[in-house]
Amino acid sequence: MKFIEIFEEQCNNEWEQDIVFEMANVFPKYHGINGVVIWVGKANKQHGLRVKVSNVQNKWSMDNHFVIQMPSLDYNPKNVAKWIPIKNILLWIKLNQELLYNYENGLIDDTSEFLEKISKL
Repeated sequence: MKFIEIFEEQCNNEWEQDIVFEMANVFPKYHGINGVVIWVGKANKQHGLRVKVSNVQNKWSMDNHFVIQMPSLDYNPKNVAKWIPIKNILLWIKLNQELLYNYENGLIDDTSEFLEKISKL
């Protein structure tokens, strides 16, 4: 089997299993929270609606972040870096709740459209 065939098979399997998702790293210029990077992705049947917040200032980190479930806004405070303004992040999620829902459920497919519509704090 050629490399491209293996790659295409892998991609097809990921799509079938809902592994590949549209996602956006939302930086302070969009949300207005200094130093915070928020990850927003298409809703996964396995996880439901959520956002991830990097514990590393001004940078997304796959290894150092925490999850906020939506719409409950539940999160584990033990996983949140001390510098994170969690109240502001929760307020931002509430302010953009409908937009986040629409993006994560595929009602908005265009990431640039999603980013343009975000309300800042």
